[in-house]
Amino acid sequence: MMTFLLRRWFLLVICVGGLVAWLAPRWLHWTRSADPQTVMAAALFLSAWTMESRSLARSLARPWPALWAGIISYGFLPAIAWSLARLLPTEDLRLGLMITAAVPCTLASAVLWTRLAGGNEATALLSTLLTTALSWLATTLWLSFSTGSDVALDTAGMMRGLALVLVLPVGVGQAARALPSLAATATRFKQPISVFSRLLVVVIMLRAAVEVSERLGLEQSPGWLALSLALLISLATHLLALWGGIWSSRLLGFDRPNQIAVAFAGSQKTLPVSLYLFDMYFRTYTFAVVPMVFYHVGQLVVDTFIADHWAESRKTDDTEAVVTKDELVAGE
Repeated sequence: MMTFLLRRWFLLVICVGGLVAWLAPRWLHWTRSADPQTVMAAALFLSAWTMESRSLARSLARPWPALWAGIISYGFLPAIAWSLARLLPTEDLRLGLMITAAVPCTLASAVLWTRLAGGNEATALLSTLLTTALSWLATTLWLSFSTGSDVALDTAGMMRGLALVLVLPVGVGQAARALPSLAATATRFKQPISVFSRLLVVVIMLRAAVEVSERLGLEQSPGWLALSLALLISLATHLLALWGGIWSSRLLGFDRPNQIAVAFAGSQKTLPVSLYLFDMYFRTYTFAVVPMVFYHVGQLVVDTFIADHWAESRKTDDTEAVVTKDELVAGE
């Protein structure tokens, strides 16, 4: 039991925090002081600082799975969201789903879930870095296209903001590893730094959860039917992208570890970037934050069970392979 809790501490913190945000949001009002832009930049810097440059170099030697994950993340997934968003009854919910679909892959969980499932971590790492680096262009283009004339959008300002908030911290984090002393520090304290980075993301998630809780208490709330539909469509968008990643990677001839990496990196999205865009450009769309939280929390919950299933399947396959080998040796 203790092992299970230790392995799932991040998910448990999110679930407990979400429950507190729903039942007693005033207890989490301190999260309002957390600026998404600052917290996100800090989390990205810490994650990039602890990134093994050699792992990225190995992935760059065979970049096709990572590139394919990027195509799914910025092509297939937003297209699914754009199609399914038409089923949502309010403009706020439709916009929130599109913001979520257009942002880059989340850095920490995609790599962690890939590792848990027995996938290629280096591919997940490279694909998250690529989607982050291209967000200033891809995210802006998707939101400009999907919102059209319905939303006043400062396209140039959004591109500059995303470049500064996303690309700069990653570049500085990797540059810091060029100094032997800083690289050694990052390697030595990688685990606690990683935990602290993820806790920063938790703060942003709790802030968003408090906003959702308080907004749903307003008189003009979309209603339970609309919210249930938003939850189902958010999960469907994620799962379609995930299984599309597995299926298409298999057709392209990628090995199983790379298939898993493409599935997670291509389908997972980051909440802090979504919340940053919401705060900067879409505050007047009161309930747009709801699909953002639904998508992010939903992906963490369902992907936990999917990763466990794939990991168990791999163990079974490895056991059967060993048994078959032993039988062949015995037959000889």
